[in-house]
Amino acid sequence: MSKNPFGVLNPEQLSAQYIAENFVDVFTDLPRIKDSGNTFISGARGTGKSMLLRALEPQVMLALRGDIKTLKDLPFFGVHIPLRKVEFGLPELGRLAGYARLAIGEHLLTTQVVFGLAASLKALDQMISVDDATAFVSEFNRLLSLSGGQPGQPASDADSKQLFETVRKACEEEVIKVRQYYTRAPFDEQAPAYNGALTGFLDFLVPLSTVIKNFASLNNVPIFVMLDDADNLPRHLQRLLNSWVSTRSTHVVCLKITTQLGYATYRTVDNRLIESPHDFSEVNLSTIYTSDLNNYSRRVAEIVARRFKLADIKASVDEFFPIDTEQAASIEQICLEIEKEHTEKLARGEKGAARPRDEVLRQAVPRYMTTLAGRSKSSHTYSYAGFRSLVDLSSGVVRWFLEPASQMYDRVASDHKGVVNSIPVGVQDRVALDWSSEFRQKLSVKQVAAPSDDGEPNIDLSDASLHAIGHEPESYDRLRNLLDGLGSLFRMRLLDESASERRVFSIVIRGKPDRDLEGVLDLGVRLGYLQKADNAAKEKGGLRLPRYIMARRLGPYYRLDVSGYAVHFSVMASTLAIAMREPKAFVRARLKEETATTNQLGFDLGYDGNDSEA
Repeated sequence: MSKNPFGVLNPEQLSAQYIAENFVDVFTDLPRIKDSGNTFISGARGTGKSMLLRALEPQVMLALRGDIKTLKDLPFFGVHIPLRKVEFGLPELGRLAGYARLAIGEHLLTTQVVFGLAASLKALDQMISVDDATAFVSEFNRLLSLSGGQPGQPASDADSKQLFETVRKACEEEVIKVRQYYTRAPFDEQAPAYNGALTGFLDFLVPLSTVIKNFASLNNVPIFVMLDDADNLPRHLQRLLNSWVSTRSTHVVCLKITTQLGYATYRTVDNRLIESPHDFSEVNLSTIYTSDLNNYSRRVAEIVARRFKLADIKASVDEFFPIDTEQAASIEQICLEIEKEHTEKLARGEKGAARPRDEVLRQAVPRYMTTLAGRSKSSHTYSYAGFRSLVDLSSGVVRWFLEPASQMYDRVASDHKGVVNSIPVGVQDRVALDWSSEFRQKLSVKQVAAPSDDGEPNIDLSDASLHAIGHEPESYDRLRNLLDGLGSLFRMRLLDESASERRVFSIVIRGKPDRDLEGVLDLGVRLGYLQKADNAAKEKGGLRLPRYIMARRLGPYYRLDVSGYAVHFSVMASTLAIAMREPKAFVRARLKEETATTNQLGFDLGYDGNDSEA
């Protein structure tokens, strides 16, 4: 059986050569990431944050074989530091308090960064002189000694690889020592005295990075410290990281920090607020990818084309993922009918869209889905097959395209003895529906583990990352109900032939949500079921309201039209709160609100960003 070209691998375990062959350069859209400054990069899980950072590593940039052929050609020296490691998830980190917690936490974080730097330099040792390697080890030992640590072997005439390895091992030992301290602390009634090293950003990482900058093999470029998934850090370490940002030491170290939509605070250790653009710039991958669907579709097509080339698949993406031709023909006939009706309507002097094409985009698929529902009371026969439709379903998350595509490939490969030239429409539809239903079912209370009763009362949960709290079964139950209420409301609007705007996938909220509703909405964003738009909906008078977009991955489950053009449904916060407990009652209440005004007043006539076709 041929290798599945859509396999999703952990970016941390991929070789530089693999990333160079498979990564699609998105930096033309994201120039701020390569700027010499601090940058926060946020996005849902699977949007490609880790791959993006790994593509900035020198090993990958050299493997691309473009303009960068030596270390002298690098515009910066980047090191990828994943923060999902167990070192930062230990509950023991919350046992200490005050300055001790911060000082030891900073040492642990600094040591992890230097470990990554030493490992990266070791991989490039053939391009680095022994003199530069010796200078790096000497400075490391000097700074470690000043920080209260025990330096390793003094730098000698060993080769560069061995010299960098001594630093890497020393950092590994420091991490073990700190972990041992945290692990043993609970055995004493009072926290034992910490006698190890205490390294930091300004007194350790910056001067050591300055030595790297001055390597003869480099061109005095800044060091990019790329901290991946920083919202997994406990909050006191997030504050510490913000303090690093506030130093504005970007002439030596630029911090590139990714978060999975759960960064808890932008306050520093001393409670100052770091702000954009003075201290950092911001990039939200979820917003960028969903606000320009055509551009995102081209990126996915490039990714798939590269994988096809490596797998020796000759088909284009549209040939490999064919559409349902019978359905396409029916929709095309409806398009002609709508265009004719609209032209006649304008000729009679009635109001309507200026261009017939706009009316076609709004009405064609909803009208087709209405005919299906009228025939069978179910539109499960609506086909979501086709490359562009699968891109729409992925909701701007690259992994959400690759995962179902991988399942489709495996099904066809098992039926055709490993030979896969295309994915039949039926297979696409079955996987798309199963994949959508599975996403909804993950919120089932039975699927959510109940909180443990043997939790340690001394652990400060207020310091935990947002990803570590708020996962009680009740919260999942409320989120599922809220989505069911919205899905039913959107479906009802889709089938309403009297509505001028029938495609709805997002809401704007009027009124202030209470704490319960706000918590459920935030959970939905962190888990990927909702996206909170950065550019809130604008009301008359300039008032801006929060806007939430449902993940189009849920489209097949709720039988919705997932294509790009859609309006925003306006909902009172008090009414939306009903959905958390009684989805059907919410739909009735929302429809009652609408009949109290008019059809049009129920909508905010903006778009959710996916209107690039309009």
